[in-house]
Amino acid sequence: MIQGAGNLLSSVQTLTLSRGLYLISVTTATPNRLGDSLDLILPAIHIGPAPGAQAGSLEFMSGPTGGGQWLYESRDVIIAKVISVQAVVVFTTLRARSMPTIEVEVSRLDRRVAPPVAKQPAALGPPEQSLPPPLKTASGQSATSIRIDMHIQNKGDVSYVNNFWSGALGERLAIEGFSIRPLDGPAPADLEYSGVAENGLETGWIAGGGLCGSRGVGLALTGFAIRLRPQAAALYNCEYRGSFASGKIIGPLRNGAPCRSAPDDRLEALQLFILPRSQAESQTVSPAPSTNPPAPDDEISTPERVIGPKFSVFRESAE
Repeated sequence: MIQGAGNLLSSVQTLTLSRGLYLISVTTATPNRLGDSLDLILPAIHIGPAPGAQAGSLEFMSGPTGGGQWLYESRDVIIAKVISVQAVVVFTTLRARSMPTIEVEVSRLDRRVAPPVAKQPAALGPPEQSLPPPLKTASGQSATSIRIDMHIQNKGDVSYVNNFWSGALGERLAIEGFSIRPLDGPAPADLEYSGVAENGLETGWIAGGGLCGSRGVGLALTGFAIRLRPQAAALYNCEYRGSFASGKIIGPLRNGAPCRSAPDDRLEALQLFILPRSQAESQTVSPAPSTNPPAPDDEISTPERVIGPKFSVFRESAE
């Protein structure tokens, strides 16, 4: 029996989403258990299709907490996949009269594809190489093009070009290895990355599109870091996030800072933006500033430098 059931309030909102993949996440929540057996958690919000929705037009996948299509904890997420041209999603909130509302955020996970353009008569000469749509941040800032190759648990080798997220976001499938190659902007040799596996084994800094981690041995990564060498860091900023099996998203982090949730929390997706600096920023950044992550020791002439990540203690000491 639920005490005070007459004091429960509900409200309904609808949102029309176009075809694509969306992350629905809780931003503000103060969950409380109610009832004689404390089996009702409020406030909560239910995500579902609108009445009369065409079968198969909308799919939902709950996050790692396994609450189905109900959200009530601050770390709860649901992945919504709109299969038809568009679909109406219904948000039903349930709370007690004295409780604050629960707030959620809806963000698009996949990138929009521009509509097809009418083909023009082909000109003589070699065929043009097709380019992927440009990569943009959530705020619309243009980033350089990148390719990320991954070996993912139960999926094998997967390639991503200019994806907003790379990996199995929300699927709790671990990344075992990855490599990154800029397609424009900095040279591949100027981008370095490192990682740590769930057994504590750390990779060194890897550049030039080399494999970070492993392939086919079932060893998941639990952390990573990415940085630009000083000559490239004078022209570009490096910003990244990591999504982990627990549902945590760590970041944004920059320029070699370790991205890690917990030693046993597996990495399931990563996000990377290489952003050109403005002209004013470039003029104020020296080729090897002390705030940027280090290049190899033989390239450093100043005694003061930032040390890269040492995942076993999370960061190397400067001594």
